Amino acid sequence: MIDRPSPLGVHLDELRQRVFRVLLSVLLFSGAAFYFAKDLIWILKWPASAQIKTLAVFSPTAAILSYLKVALAFGLIGSLPVLLYETWMFLLPALDPRHIRSGFLFIFFGTALFISGAAFNFFILIPASIRFLLGLGQGDLQFIISLESYISFVLLFLLAGGFVFEIPILVFFLSKYGVITAEKAIKGWRVAILVILLAAGILTPTPDAVNMLLMALPMFVLYFVCIGIARFVEKDK
Repeated sequence: MIDRPSPLGVHLDELRQRVFRVLLSVLLFSGAAFYFAKDLIWILKWPASAQIKTLAVFSPTAAILSYLKVALAFGLIGSLPVLLYETWMFLLPALDPRHIRSGFLFIFFGTALFISGAAFNFFILIPASIRFLLGLGQGDLQFIISLESYISFVLLFLLAGGFVFEIPILVFFLSKYGVITAEKAIKGWRVAILVILLAAGILTPTPDAVNMLLMALPMFVLYFVCIGIARFVEKDK
């Protein structure tokens, strides 16, 4: 008798292959980003250009570690379409045949939302946070900001903003399988506001209310967008 692979084994093998392709794309994009790491660091310095003229380096390995961080972060961002494509192809057998052709929209909006979230933090939240943080004790303190700490600070909020803006994609699939409904989301708006404010307070690096509200504002907008997505999915069903 011929032993046939079990369905679980087939799915695990497919998952392993798709993860390998995603990791390979991250490696390739990271290699390309490392070549341009110096230019990318110059771009990442823009939000603090008015407050920080020069970033300090306190160890021989600090510069190369910062270059590697930048390369890996932009490698992850560059390989996002590949990740979304492989995710869609893995989930495709479980989707309704009507949604099979929506793969392009899934990849396009997933990438666009991530870039929108990262851009919001880069152009609005990070400059405001740096102005507040470096404004404390101005005239009495001399700030010496290291390259490594600054790069980690900026990359953290770029990636966090991108992933937060991916929530509508998650809501789409949760709504499709009935985990989330528009009615539940509308009834739970008070709890949602509390959760958003708490999340904004945690994600915001400064304790002031202005920056917290800057972080919370797009999350409020995303909440109403998610209600609309849940309503759309319910009507589509």
